Amino acid sequence: MQTQFSIALLEKKDKIPLFELVQSNAKRLHQYFPITVRGVCSLTATEDYINKKIRAVAAKENFTFKIIAHDSQSMIGLLIIKKIDWQTKECEFAYFIDETYEGKGITSAGISKLISYAKEELTLKKAIVRIGKDNPGSLRIAEKHNFILTKRVKDGHKDFHGNIMDVLHFERVL
Repeated sequence: MQTQFSIALLEKKDKIPLFELVQSNAKRLHQYFPITVRGVCSLTATEDYINKKIRAVAAKENFTFKIIAHDSQSMIGLLIIKKIDWQTKECEFAYFIDETYEGKGITSAGISKLISYAKEELTLKKAIVRIGKDNPGSLRIAEKHNFILTKRVKDGHKDFHGNIMDVLHFERVL
């Protein structure tokens, strides 16, 4: 049975839940979410991170959604619409979920909601996801949601420790 969840934009009151989520998943997030890990390294930094995300929504530059599990009312992940190009109507999606909720269909269902939001609310036309070839869960989500592999980007991502890695670039029309 799929865990019931909802998504909502990050709010100031999310400081402690976001800090706890990132800290409990920091080792896994170092590879693909270095900016988030750096931005959520203390409660003060987390407050600044959230304020920056709130300003980015107001400026229509970035939309960071929290995933909330209904059973526990806990923040269990993030869904992000970023790198929005209003001229071409393109954006990039990023997402992660707490390790204990992986494999339950939540991220996939969340991506469906993100696709609808990007298309209906923001009137965007294309979304991109960049995924490491060693991330089978994200690769399955991209394929399930009809993202098409368009290229392999050599040295396309730098992780938390400064290691540079190749990424797979997927696109889909919204």
